[in-house]
Amino acid sequence: MDSGELLCLDTLRVPPRPQRAVEIPAPYRHGSVGRWLTNDETLQGRIWLHQGKALEAAHAGHNVVLATGTASGKTLAFQSVVFHALERRDDAVAIVFYPLKALVRDQLKSWRRVARLAGLDPNSVLVLDGDVQRRERAALLERGRVVLMTPDVCHAWFLEEISNRTHRNFLKRLAVIVIDEAHTLEGVFGTNFAYLFRRLCAARLLTGVRPRIDPLQVVAATATIRDPAEHLELLTGLPFEVIGRGLDGSPYHGGSLVHVWAENPTKVALARLLRPLVLESDNGSFIAFVDSRQGTERITAEVELDELVKSYRSGFEPEDRAEIENSLKRGTLRGVVSTSALELGIDIPHFTLGLTIGVPHSRKAFLQRLGRVGRNAPGVFAVFAEPTAFRRFGDTLADYYGAAVEPSYLYLENRFVQYAHARCMADELEILGQKQKRRIPAGVMFPEGFSEVLDFAYAGSPSARPREYDQIAALGGDRPHLNFPLRSVPEERFSVMRRPSGSSFSGMKLEELTLQQAVREAFPGAVFLHRAQGWRVYDWQNTAFERAIRVDPSGSPIYPTPIVRTFVNVGLGEHGVVARRMRRGTDGFLAECNLQINERVEGYVEGGVRKMYAELRESKPRMSPKTRDFRTTGVVVRIDEPWFKERGVRNQVADALRELIQRQYSIAPQDMESVATNIALVEGNRRQHDASSIVLFDTTHGSLRLTERAYLDFEQLLTQLERAVQMRCEDDDGLPTHLVAKLRRWFEHLDAGGGVVADDVREPGDGWMPVYRVGSTVARRDQKGVLVDIAITGHEMMEIDGRLDFFYCYQGRGGKAMVPAQKVEPVGSDWSLVYWNPATGEIRENVDENDD
Repeated sequence: MDSGELLCLDTLRVPPRPQRAVEIPAPYRHGSVGRWLTNDETLQGRIWLHQGKALEAAHAGHNVVLATGTASGKTLAFQSVVFHALERRDDAVAIVFYPLKALVRDQLKSWRRVARLAGLDPNSVLVLDGDVQRRERAALLERGRVVLMTPDVCHAWFLEEISNRTHRNFLKRLAVIVIDEAHTLEGVFGTNFAYLFRRLCAARLLTGVRPRIDPLQVVAATATIRDPAEHLELLTGLPFEVIGRGLDGSPYHGGSLVHVWAENPTKVALARLLRPLVLESDNGSFIAFVDSRQGTERITAEVELDELVKSYRSGFEPEDRAEIENSLKRGTLRGVVSTSALELGIDIPHFTLGLTIGVPHSRKAFLQRLGRVGRNAPGVFAVFAEPTAFRRFGDTLADYYGAAVEPSYLYLENRFVQYAHARCMADELEILGQKQKRRIPAGVMFPEGFSEVLDFAYAGSPSARPREYDQIAALGGDRPHLNFPLRSVPEERFSVMRRPSGSSFSGMKLEELTLQQAVREAFPGAVFLHRAQGWRVYDWQNTAFERAIRVDPSGSPIYPTPIVRTFVNVGLGEHGVVARRMRRGTDGFLAECNLQINERVEGYVEGGVRKMYAELRESKPRMSPKTRDFRTTGVVVRIDEPWFKERGVRNQVADALRELIQRQYSIAPQDMESVATNIALVEGNRRQHDASSIVLFDTTHGSLRLTERAYLDFEQLLTQLERAVQMRCEDDDGLPTHLVAKLRRWFEHLDAGGGVVADDVREPGDGWMPVYRVGSTVARRDQKGVLVDIAITGHEMMEIDGRLDFFYCYQGRGGKAMVPAQKVEPVGSDWSLVYWNPATGEIRENVDENDD
């Protein structure tokens, strides 16, 4: 078989489903909404069963969540509810939340068509998203009755400018909120939305509305969610009535689901497989999904059919997205290679073939992708993945398709998320006349702990802000609504800027990256791809005036890969172990711990050649390491047995557990990582390198506790690995049978209690303090919160404002430099602690018990 052929490994026939139609409920047969529904030629006076049930529940005054399949007509149901509410109350308005700008634009035409049929001015249905100029938004809002909005604009503009009378009047008239694609509101984004929604409701109450006379109704829609009622209640703080899959009356055309692979699965080979779909077929269009922003670019570039196949991902300018979407709808574009950005309900019904490259990280994502294909007629959807893709987790293709979707996780207790929203809400309360009270309005239920954080989040608070919030407070600054984005826990963001013609640098912005994205996609020396065009990264700028990654055009066909080393410091003892979650045994322990993580790009590989920044920067000073430092939580598996001390074994175990957890609990790959090297255990002031552990950890600053399932469900995970072993063929990849058996034996010898490691390190006597050893490579945090490497050259005490403070000395550009100890953090592994006596200048490795 040559690399252009596909090997079909498994096939599943997805059967069709007949429709179940009912009469339009009586309250919706009259008035302008009735004229629309009864006169619509496609409906012919009847709607599907789940649509009818949803309308009845909404008319009874319930909040409703439609949890039926993709393309099942959920939009008709919530449009009916919205226009019925607007007809009953002349001044009522509605907000429709869509998670993506692409969805907002796609749905506008449908909303305006229905508005016209329902007797409402189509121009009173409008879009407010990030593509609308800020200066134009208030005027649009003033005439809007139905506003299609992204949560991002609601957060960063609508609530930030709540002092505007137009905003307050709109809130006072708000009667319905629609939340579409509610399954996307999980993890970081969902947690942020949960706080945003409550802030919006609190602001509405403070405009003077009377809740009993002017109630607010919420309608949500989702195709893939395990427990819709519970999730929506966590998301909004409100009860919901569920219209579920058992009531889904929409027809389904059916089709084929296949598992395929190629003998030589390179990106070039994959491109060769996609070309015939364009050149040799005139039947519909295809959509290929890739779980990597740069992966979409590379595959599209290899297809080499730029006018017929495009990449699609986050980071594109609005006109670029619109061009691709419109070309797909017209049929002039024959294929698209997309990230999850096209996973949701954009209305392109003529896809006849879908392809996902690799098994998606969640069943929710898988079902969404599957739902893009065969909406007008039977289609084919292929999973392009290695032969062991399902067996290695103890599944078959049928098992994977038929299993329940994973739970949707929200992390409402995350203190950093709470602080970001408390800081925003403090400003909102002040604007709305609550400067003195600073109280959450009665009737809005915020998660536990939020009111305490709110106490110290506003300026002039009598409650002292704990020091751990200093960095996030600095990121928020005086404009928290803009500086705390909803899509991530706040961290540094960089603009990717191309070099302009001429001498001054004020080049064109290509897109924006978080630090987490930048260290992997746009490290110094990288070839960054934007719309299939390569850009060589030649400089990072991080000053008080600019945070930018500078690039030049590149025609290189070679894409460097970063050399990233991850260093983990594991906190043990009373304050290190989370909630006493530790199971100990004679040969190790399983524990959930607080961690300090350094992700450090130390160079890159280009054309098979390793290029380290330590060597490059002698001739190219801009080629320097980049570090992402954060604190989080994770699960530590420490097995003090000879077989586990082999690095290869630890890597195998760490990879197997990480991949299984990501898949079982719907955790995106970028939100969780694992390491098997560069691990240190920290007890008190003692730090010890450890070669008997692996760590599974959250990649989000502050932690969303994603990895806690590795502690709580470790036995179930072992059972799943054992099942995978039983299903595997002899030549399959995966965790070997003997390693799974050893893991089981080790686990069975752990106690079931919750004890913690005893912190037996004695506190130093008076006059001694732990410090970084001279020669240690650490980092100082600059004014923008970014870490910059320094090598410690000495220790000094200095009097500042009448108080002695401790400083580290290092070699700066102009000679000796000093930095306060609280702004110094460990990076990498080239550092250690000693004890220093400021009075005598003496250094000791240890401090004896009797020392004073």
